[in-house]
Amino acid sequence: MLKRSELAAPSPTIQKRSDRLTGGYLIFVAVRCTLQYVVLPFLLPFLGFSGVWSAGIAAAIDVLALGMIIYNIFNLWNTSWRWRYLALSVVMITILVIFLYQDFKYLFPG
Repeated sequence: MLKRSELAAPSPTIQKRSDRLTGGYLIFVAVRCTLQYVVLPFLLPFLGFSGVWSAGIAAAIDVLALGMIIYNIFNLWNTSWRWRYLALSVVMITILVIFLYQDFKYLFPG
């Protein structure tokens, strides 16, 4: 296990890439939350679609979000963001798994 003093500072290229990845992920989170908590629950029923559509779209978005979190963990592992992002990821993965469980329970009753 490397100590903090043994970690090399990331190159400017890696730093820019990790900043871009993190910024892109935060934009995705903002869009996902807007869709999942504002657009899907209110707009789809208003247009005459049932809750199954909303739950299906939300589940697909959650699976994509889980994939992005895992992708970012691998990409940020060699940076100084490693432990901070990992701690945040554990919290977010837990929340997303709970949401996925509820969506799948709604989509596949019984």
